[in-house]
Amino acid sequence: MAEKNIFDENDDFEKLLDSFINDKNEGEDAEDEKQSESPFAKLSDESEKLNEQISAEMEEDLSAALAAGKEEASEQQNMPSLGPDESELAQAFINFQSSVNKLAKENLKHNFECLFSIDDLYPNYKPSLGRLISNDIVNGWVLLSQMFPNEVGKFSPSSSDEEFLNFAEKLQNQDLQLAVISYVEILIDMESCELGYQAKLIRYQETHIKKIMYEEYLARKERQRKFAEALKKRNFPVDAERLISNYFRVAQKDFDGAYQALINNPAIFAPIDFSKIKPRFFGLIKVTPKDGIRINAEIGKFLKKLKI
Repeated sequence: MAEKNIFDENDDFEKLLDSFINDKNEGEDAEDEKQSESPFAKLSDESEKLNEQISAEMEEDLSAALAAGKEEASEQQNMPSLGPDESELAQAFINFQSSVNKLAKENLKHNFECLFSIDDLYPNYKPSLGRLISNDIVNGWVLLSQMFPNEVGKFSPSSSDEEFLNFAEKLQNQDLQLAVISYVEILIDMESCELGYQAKLIRYQETHIKKIMYEEYLARKERQRKFAEALKKRNFPVDAERLISNYFRVAQKDFDGAYQALINNPAIFAPIDFSKIKPRFFGLIKVTPKDGIRINAEIGKFLKKLKI
């Protein structure tokens, strides 16, 4: 019972990895083995570095992927359709820009210039676009305040959506009314697009993390195989795969303790098979427990010097 608790209890990483492998290879058994750097190093450092790498590169990778999709679509002269959130945002921005621009030409004798372009929404909304849009609509609201100081100038742009709509209903100028309604619609649609982008980012992160986890799993399996092969070549009377497998499982939870046990008493991970110990002096001296102790020490000494 104690051996099962030591060697068979999976940690969180193993559970995640097992779930991924079962999804990737349906119907196939995938054993979650824990293995260290050469020769026997902690894996916690690898996990920390992995998390830092993912945090630093994830959003950049996703943005690059979206940009690549946009470039490919442009080359094919076949821009993909906007999603529903992006479509609503695009229409709201067009309404806002056109109404403010019309009012600016009539009252201020100049155009309302925007940095944001609807084409920027292809193939997907990105947070950087949100900053551009925010700057443009703030500039547009400033123009509206200049042109209509008694109406817009006295209304707070931080009002609630309901307050915006109630304010718009009381306006007599249809272009101004459209600008105000479009302004609040842009804010609502930007929030929806932000949520949609975050959902895409989370899905991308999950896929990316699973891929790295699986690659790390394969690398660890290969290192474990090499350790077991090196042990087998010495023909020690012990189950090499079991010994190495159990060691790496325990090392994942308690590296120092597992390593000391490995080099001082490796039999704790797999018992010595006395039936495979050859009697000395042509069979005249029978195998005794002392032979097991001797071989146990030899295995520990070998593993201490082993380099893969």
